[in-house]
Amino acid sequence: MRDFNEDTVFQKALKIEDPWYVIDYELNQNDQILDVYLDFKRGATFACPNCGASHAKVHDIVDDDRTWRHMDFWQYKTVLHARYPRVHCPSCGKIRTVIIDWSRQGSGFTWLFEAEVMELMKEMPVAAVARKVGEHDTRLWRVFHYYVERAMNQMDFSTTSRIAVDETSSRRGHKYVSLIVDIDTKKVLFATEGKDSSVLKKFSSFLHEKGNHSVSKGTYHL
Repeated sequence: MRDFNEDTVFQKALKIEDPWYVIDYELNQNDQILDVYLDFKRGATFACPNCGASHAKVHDIVDDDRTWRHMDFWQYKTVLHARYPRVHCPSCGKIRTVIIDWSRQGSGFTWLFEAEVMELMKEMPVAAVARKVGEHDTRLWRVFHYYVERAMNQMDFSTTSRIAVDETSSRRGHKYVSLIVDIDTKKVLFATEGKDSSVLKKFSSFLHEKGNHSVSKGTYHL
């Protein structure tokens, strides 16, 4: 294997932090794929994913070759490879799979790749983004729903008191989508399929889940 160190361009570009490091790479020019291989240092310790205590030692390896799609390097589709360890925590006594820095748990993409596709989705349909980056649209829809749900959970509805409802056809003459907007802030609060009274019922249930019961009846416009 090649003798990599912390000064390698891949180490810096990927922002891989200790105890992880780049050990090798393989450039497949025929398939236009760059495979970058990572590993952790011998004797490395990690934070316990269960209690957060530091210096948990590696217990075993869950997967000898876990992969994550990363942003392209030059014109090459880039894939990160790494052994995926579990640690045994002396504080809580639990054995847990480590949390890695470059990807969210359960995702086959890096944080930077997900950020890239979410930016593209602001301007393009998901199917078009999938074609552009060479991924199945089902995988990208999972990314989309994860970030939309997270953003919705972080929204503050405590000051919302007046709403307006508008509708648009998502397909010519067939399927309708209704948007609910805060009249005072002009922010979109909610979107759902349909254009009848069920839209308001869905939004009312959504607000109650968020703990807001203050939207007055009769202040919306259909």
